[in-house]
Formats: sequence, C-alpha cells, structure tokens
Amino acid sequence: MKTKRFLTVFITLLALTGKLAPEERAGAGKVLFRSAEDAADFAARNSSVWILRRQEVLQNMKAAKRDLREFLPGFSFSLNESDSTALMAGDSRSKSIQASVSQKIFDGGKNKLAYDTGRLSSLYAYQEYLGEFRKFRSDIISQYYSCVTQAETIRIREDLARAAAEQLEIIRWETDLGLSLETDYLEYLASCIAIEYERDQSLRDLETRKRRLKDAVGLDREAELEIRDGIPGDFEYFYYEPYLEFLWGLVKTGSVELKKQNLAAQSAQKQLIYSRRWYIPSVGVQGSVSFTGLDYPLTEPRYSLKLSFDFSNLNLMPLGINPGYGFERNRLYQVSNGVSASVSPNPAYPVVRKLEDISVLQSKIQQTETEKELAEGLYDLIIAHDSSLRSADTSRRMIEVLEKRIEFSRLLVEQGREKRIDFLNELIELSRTKIALKEQQIQSVALERSLEILTNFPFGGLRHECLER
Repeated sequence: MKTKRFLTVFITLLALTGKLAPEERAGAGKVLFRSAEDAADFAARNSSVWILRRQEVLQNMKAAKRDLREFLPGFSFSLNESDSTALMAGDSRSKSIQASVSQKIFDGGKNKLAYDTGRLSSLYAYQEYLGEFRKFRSDIISQYYSCVTQAETIRIREDLARAAAEQLEIIRWETDLGLSLETDYLEYLASCIAIEYERDQSLRDLETRKRRLKDAVGLDREAELEIRDGIPGDFEYFYYEPYLEFLWGLVKTGSVELKKQNLAAQSAQKQLIYSRRWYIPSVGVQGSVSFTGLDYPLTEPRYSLKLSFDFSNLNLMPLGINPGYGFERNRLYQVSNGVSASVSPNPAYPVVRKLEDISVLQSKIQQTETEKELAEGLYDLIIAHDSSLRSADTSRRMIEVLEKRIEFSRLLVEQGREKRIDFLNELIELSRTKIALKEQQIQSVALERSLEILTNFPFGGLRHECLER
C-alpha cells in the first residue's frame, strides 16, 4: 500500500514538473523556449551564482535587522575557589560566586545611527542586487532576440535566394536562346552566388548565437535548442522624449546609487556632529551580586551598582567618571567615586577637523556629480531609443515604397524594358531594408528595457506608466 502511494506521489510530481517547465520537455535532448521570458527564467533557475547571491543579500538583511547587540544587556558569571596553606598558621579557604549585568543607557545616538545605517545599507544592497539581476535577465533576453533576429534574417535571405534562383533559370534560358547576353547572365550568376553565401553565413551566425545563448542560460552545447517566439508583427512606435522630465523624476527618486551616496553623506554628517558634542557622555550601568564564604552553601549576598560617564569626545583629554555603591544586609556599606583622565597632545587636531569637514563636503559634491551623470545617461538612452524607433519607422516606410516599385519593375522585366540584374538589385535592397527594420526594432526594445532598469520599473510597465500620468 505504501509503495502504491509513493508511486502515485512520484508520478504526480513528474507531471507537475512537466507542466511547470514545458520549455524543458520538448523532446529528448531538446529544449524549447516559447518566449524571451522563458529563456530568462530558465537562466535564473540554473544560475548558482544568482541563487547564492540572493541568499547572501537576504541573510545580510536579516543580520542587519537583528544586530541589536549594542542595545541589549550583557551578562557575566564567575566562580572562584581558593585553598592556601602557610607555615606556622592554619589553612585558609574561600569560595565566591558572582553574577553581573551591564547595560548602556545613553550614548548620544551613535549606536542608533549605526544600526539604522546598517539596515538601510543592507536594504540598498538588496535593491542593487535586484537591479543587477534584472540586467542579467535583460542580457539573456537580448541574446534570445539576437537569435530571433538572425532567424528572421535567414528567412528573408532564403526568400531572396529563392526569387533570385527563379530569375536565374529564366535568364539562363534567355541566354541559350540568344535573347540575353552572356555577360548579363554571368553578372546575374555572380550576384546569386553572393546571395547564397550571405544566406549560408547567416545560418552559421545563428548557430554561433545559439551556442552563446546556451552558455548564458546554462545549457550543454550539445543540447538542441528550439526558439518559437518571433518579433511581434504589431510593433508599436512609442517615443519617450516627451516624458523626459517625468522619467528623470523616477530615476532621481529610485536610483540605488543616489540612495547609497545620500545615506553615506548623511551618516558622515551625523557622525561628525556626534563626535563634536564633547559635553555629552556615554552613560552605562552595571549591577552585580556576589556570594563569599568558606563552604557551600554561600548565603551572604552582596550587591553593587556602578555607573559610568564616559566623555570620550574630549579628544585632547578623554574623561571618565565612575561612581559606585555597595549594599549588604539591606544597608549601604560602600560608596566609591572614581575619575580618570588622560592627556593626549595632538598638534594635528585642527587639521583633522578641517579634513573631516572637507570629507563631508566631498560626499555632497559626489552626490551632485552622480545626479548629473544619471541625467546625462538617461537623456542619451532616451535619444538612442527614439532614434532607433525613427530609423525603424523610416525603414518601414521605405519597405512599402520598395515593394510598390518592385511590382512595377516586375512588369517592366516581363516586357523587356528593364534588366533582370537591376530587378535583382531592387530585391536585394528590399531584403536588406527588411533586415535593418528587424534589427532596429530589436535594438529599440533592448533600449526600452534599459530605461525600465534605470527607472526601476518591471519590463513592459514603463510605457503604461507614461501613458497614465
């Protein structure tokens, strides 16, 4: 009975695995990617580097959140036994047990600042990881569409080679009948050979790009890779230049690099302020209980309470004040006061203070420079994206014109009013324009993904956000 249940569960898991990862079940030794997102998901699942990186940043966030050591009390416990002998005197024995607890009460906010800075640093590290992971996925998607573009190029060049071969048969027949010159036939044949070479070269380039994609996603090079998704036919031409100010607002508020530099600048400023408040001490308290006697059980407790006032911000002469109180049998039996100070001459102290001020100013200037670099990078990216779209739109309109011209040229060729080699050159120009259109469209899509990474938007969401504003 247990065996049957185990087999049922095992078969169910296999079925679920097949449903969850259909791109890996397209046949023996074959991997099928239905879309660019499938390829990126497959790469993410098979990348040990990114899996471990994610675990690392998540654990760092947990560690920073739980790092409360400076706010929690410290406990200590000690046990001592002593036996001694002496000549001409009796032996002596003593036993003692002591337990103490210490707690820092106030430090001017230094530990709170360090804790908050650590938590925010770990959060920004996680956000930085997310940005780098999205770049990794974007690279996979770019390589995927590189294969798609090459496949489209092959299809276009195969159509061109097929049309050229048909015209070659006709011109060969015309040459045999004396209707065309031998030189025209040879010129046309040389063009056909060049077209076939470019088609074959495209096939080899596709295999090279597939090998790179396999390496990127973690597949064996011997695995058979099949790509189903193509370039969308209903390509939309959306320009981001009118939304430049809106996009800059998104970048400025969402940039992890700016957040990190702002945190560093604010932290340095606050640390500098705290370090110069020489009149504010760090205050701590320590309480202890001790038992002393000759033998167990020890039943005479003594209690002590000590305070500490540490003026460590006095750079030239750090000062410490330590009052203490002792209690035994419900009475105060001891009062102590201690003051310690050390003189540390430092002729460079004024220079050090000046350097600290300069460092804070430099961090603020660096933040401003980073903002300028981000603004320039955003502008360049938007211009490159929109220029790529305009080039694609120009190619699209040229294709419409070339296709109409080819229809007229076909009639002229049939009437003998145009050379077939000229008609072939028109076909070559049309195929090159179609290839350029696909490459420009894919380039604009890749640049749009870069914009989404820069603005911290999910892929496909930035365009909708611009339209909704």
